[in-house]
Amino acid sequence: MASYKGVQGALVALEDFFKRRLPSELSEEPVSATVSLLGSADIAQTLSGNLLGIYLHRITIDPHGRTRSFTQQGISQNGRQHELPVNLHFLLIANATSATVEADLMAWAMVELANNSQIDISHIQDIDDEWGQHETLNISPDEMSTEDLMRIWDVFESPYTSTVPFVARTIRLRLKPQRSSGPDVITRVFPEGSL
Repeated sequence: MASYKGVQGALVALEDFFKRRLPSELSEEPVSATVSLLGSADIAQTLSGNLLGIYLHRITIDPHGRTRSFTQQGISQNGRQHELPVNLHFLLIANATSATVEADLMAWAMVELANNSQIDISHIQDIDDEWGQHETLNISPDEMSTEDLMRIWDVFESPYTSTVPFVARTIRLRLKPQRSSGPDVITRVFPEGSL
């Protein structure tokens, strides 16, 4: 299971994934496109240049996994570990100085995610070493109405640009272990001796 840094780890891994695969015809002159994680402060300003942005707009608790618990792995198998399973809802945003570059950036990113739709520990271990060996994060297109998408853009000053919603399921965030109660105290030991 991941620590709270698992969310950041997944986003940075996604950014690195796109940066490593960005084809030379998009990354080199004359296009010189870049890939970047975007925060709300970034979108509040007008986006500039040829850019593929990744914007986390919502985190939800996974409805299918919220009551799960897993047996601890390893030497100290002393109970069950509880988790907070979360899904990351993010937008891929293609901003460019021309319509053709904007279309190329978005189409390329969508094809890459369709061909490589999982993130695992090999992508995340440098950021969160608590990520489990067998955990994977599945990325797929997200259901979002045009109205909901436009509401997000209405909040920011940036003009609307090509945007596609995706969801990454599921990061298992580790919760603190539940307190266990022991048997009732039946004896007390007091120190003896001279003062």
